[in-house]
Amino acid sequence: MKKITLLVASLLLSGTVALTSCSDKTKESANETVEEAKNDMDENVAEAKADIKEAGEEFSDKVKKDKEELKADIDDAIDKIDKKIEEADAKMEKATEKEKAKWQVRKKELNEERAELKASWENTKDETAEKWDDFKAKTKAKIEKVKADLNS
Repeated sequence: MKKITLLVASLLLSGTVALTSCSDKTKESANETVEEAKNDMDENVAEAKADIKEAGEEFSDKVKKDKEELKADIDDAIDKIDKKIEEADAKMEKATEKEKAKWQVRKKELNEERAELKASWENTKDETAEKWDDFKAKTKAKIEKVKADLNS
């Protein structure tokens, strides 16, 4: 009976040791998996931050280039308006009273268009990145309207 009890006790002790060691291996494996996942997540976060920073810099460069182009377009349109205003002034000097009135109205319209374009340029300082494309499109439309008006 002692042998059976000793044998059963040995088997139970062996089983307990075996189960405990498997459990430690499982815990260690789980901890390694968690650590690897954490490292992967940290790497992915770092990559995402770098991508966001790069995209922001690219967008900033694009907006800066767009602003320079838009400024050049506005300056060109204002120069054309100024020439038309000078032409209107010259024509008013030689015009009859009826024609002077017509040219004064035209000059007023040109000055309003000029002021509107200058205001558009001043507004570029207030435009946010989210609204930039919409603002640029509206300003380009104003420029095209002025150019069409000057050519008519």
